[in-house]
Amino acid sequence: MLAAALALVALGAAQTATAAVLQPNFQETTVLSGLTNPTTMRFAPDGRVFVAEKSGRIKTFDSLNDSTATITADLSTNTYNFWDRGMLGMALDPNYPADPYLYVLYTYDGDIGGLAPKWGTPGVLSDPCPPTFGATGDGCVVSGRLSRIPIA
Repeated sequence: MLAAALALVALGAAQTATAAVLQPNFQETTVLSGLTNPTTMRFAPDGRVFVAEKSGRIKTFDSLNDSTATITADLSTNTYNFWDRGMLGMALDPNYPADPYLYVLYTYDGDIGGLAPKWGTPGVLSDPCPPTFGATGDGCVVSGRLSRIPIA
């Protein structure tokens, strides 16, 4: 079911993509919408659905029937999302809801111990890498960060 839900979320986010031709007896249903480049999602025991976007925003739907997400955390200034970088992973605390935390792994827009943003601009959700550094050569050197986020 999780794989099907992820596929449906991806379909809902790809609004400009050409729709695939469905086989007979199949139907396409968008379950969650209003997302931009979702990278991972988690279902909480209380019915909430947490969705992380590549830019570093984490959105929460109260249930699969909720059509409007709330932003639970916005790490977009700290998250470097150029090319294949960005919000990489997310997990609910194993003792949730007694321990109400989300753990997120993301590309940190700064050196280890340095300040963010190094390459991006606060408030802009798409980070550049100047051509002088190149995407595949030395690239824009950044680091990784694992954060624990309290959720209400």
